[in-house]
Amino acid sequence: MRKKYSIALALLLIAGTISAQEDTTKAKDLEGVVITGQYKPQSVKNSVYQVRTISKERIQQQGAAKLQDVLNNELNIRFDQDLATGGSGITMMGLPGQNVKILLDGVPMVGRQGATNEININQVDINSIERIEIVEGPMSVVYGADALAGVINIITKKGGATKFSVTARVHEETIGKEYSLKPGANNLSAGIHNQYLGLTWRHKNWELGGGFGHNYFGGWKDTAVERELVWHNKDQLLANGFVGYTKGKLNLRYRFDGLDEVLYNPGNFLIDYPEAGDKLAFDQEYLSRRVMQQLQGSYVFNNDLSFQGQASYTDYSRQVYSTNVSQRTKQVTIAAPKEQSLDKIKGLNFRGTVYYKLSSLISFQPGVDINLESGEGQRLKEGNNEVNDYAFFLTSEITPSSKVSIRPGIRVIRNSVYDAPPVIPSINTKFVLANNLDLRLSYARGFRSPSLRELYFNFFDANHQIVGNPDLKAETSHSFNGSLTWKKANKNELVYSTTLGGFYNNVKNLIDYAFSAASDTARLMNVSNSRTAGATLATNIKHKQWNISLGAGYTGFYNAYSEADEELPQLQWSAEVNSTIGYKFSKIGLDANLFYKFTGKKPFYAIKTGTQDVVLTEQEGYHMADFTLNKKLFKYFSLNAGIRNLFDVGRIGSNYADGGTHGSGDGIRNIANGRSFFTGLVFNWDKK
Repeated sequence: MRKKYSIALALLLIAGTISAQEDTTKAKDLEGVVITGQYKPQSVKNSVYQVRTISKERIQQQGAAKLQDVLNNELNIRFDQDLATGGSGITMMGLPGQNVKILLDGVPMVGRQGATNEININQVDINSIERIEIVEGPMSVVYGADALAGVINIITKKGGATKFSVTARVHEETIGKEYSLKPGANNLSAGIHNQYLGLTWRHKNWELGGGFGHNYFGGWKDTAVERELVWHNKDQLLANGFVGYTKGKLNLRYRFDGLDEVLYNPGNFLIDYPEAGDKLAFDQEYLSRRVMQQLQGSYVFNNDLSFQGQASYTDYSRQVYSTNVSQRTKQVTIAAPKEQSLDKIKGLNFRGTVYYKLSSLISFQPGVDINLESGEGQRLKEGNNEVNDYAFFLTSEITPSSKVSIRPGIRVIRNSVYDAPPVIPSINTKFVLANNLDLRLSYARGFRSPSLRELYFNFFDANHQIVGNPDLKAETSHSFNGSLTWKKANKNELVYSTTLGGFYNNVKNLIDYAFSAASDTARLMNVSNSRTAGATLATNIKHKQWNISLGAGYTGFYNAYSEADEELPQLQWSAEVNSTIGYKFSKIGLDANLFYKFTGKKPFYAIKTGTQDVVLTEQEGYHMADFTLNKKLFKYFSLNAGIRNLFDVGRIGSNYADGGTHGSGDGIRNIANGRSFFTGLVFNWDKK
């Protein structure tokens, strides 16, 4: 079943080598140029938003096998692993991942999954990424729902200036001490085995390209016994293609992205079958398939007037395929119908904006944003499940002087399920205090209607009993952000910048899980009016062959129990520190890099098992670090190798403040699968 579908999808994707981009102008990926939330591509310094960028060079230097490898090192971003479903839950600015908007070339991704109700960022092909832009703080006026905490915009590679190019990559990595190319237990090989091939071609006004990748993760046994895996086996096929046409003031681009993922969860032989003198194991496969198509275009009428539009359609499905395996005969039979499920989600997005510059003092950007999402399946409520969102937004940029930029905005929403506030406002400002000193201050109101999954999806397995709630209220928020940036460059190749930032979020009707002690079932509820706050300090230094960054953050996570007991603190604080140190040996074409992040202990209150008392609990802190080497080989090849997770982090625990071990099921968090070693070979050939 897996093999037949994979081959068919691979042939379909290779045949359809066409693609899209968010910015349909001719702007290239210049150093410091950003496009997320902008009227047109501009420098990071001139943006009214505080935007962080991660370049393709940084991704290559880290030898990343998946997107999470890169984002793990960022301040204000944390991850939780859902081993049962293969998802990675993200936390940003202290808010859960359902409040983080994930964009692919500016287009919202569809297909939230698992207990965390989030887009699994590890289903994006790391090899197709040109750069990543991160905007912290609510972007609800510009990007709508799910953007209370901010936006992560994944910008894909385009054809560039070359006539023809070929890129190929092979990546091999251990998982802990496990690595093998030959099948072992459960007929699975161990470690990570990734391959990728990409092509681009340019002729006159046309640009064509595509890529195909295979990512294999053999799972990780760790403390598991018999056939069981703690981290489940994952097999991914990823493909994309694009075609672009540019002539004069017109730019058109179409993009296609496809995913076929199988997550394999083998069970132990625990089911007695006495009539046959046998035991059975219960195996499950989670099959995720996504086909995302997008069409984008722009037309520049003159320097003061332009139009941009985008449309996308996504077909996403998630199937649970369950089987029983005989210990004696090894025969595989299909499990009972109640153990099978297939759910399908379809999403349609249309977005159109007009940029009009009235004068040197003021410009406008009105736009429409339509998002339609529907679903059906065994785990969704019977009937027609859909949430449709229609919005009109208007922003303007007022520049009374070269040192002041003010961008107010409003969004008017009509939702098919919820009554949104009459107007969602925001205001972003930037002040040039001195030649090298910029101040940014912003306020925004956020609105997020519950997703289709939160309303109608029910999920039961050995690790989860989750019930959707059609009576959920929509989330709203008030958010304040500020940053002060000092940047200086001098003649001896020294570039120095420091940014001090802070944020405060007040979220009403936050959606989270409430657990029933009687039935051990989690039900989505509007559990509290949440608050988060925090501050960060980040410094970057570039000097000749050196590239050094150092940052620290302090985030306050909301304590929901403070509503019932005013003596408890509202916020529980946790620290972070990150650093990157890189050095280039230019004469021999070698660079060495160290990526480090410390995630401090996270105190929180929980119900103590047995007594039902509310007690202070601490989640352990941990250190993560990667060391990598990248070496040019001959003209077209480069070799990368390194050690991931130098401190050998696997799982961390929680302890009561009095030193006792947390007794509930969430007392252990799986962070990573131990220290690993990797090597990879990259081939790049261009014809000018």
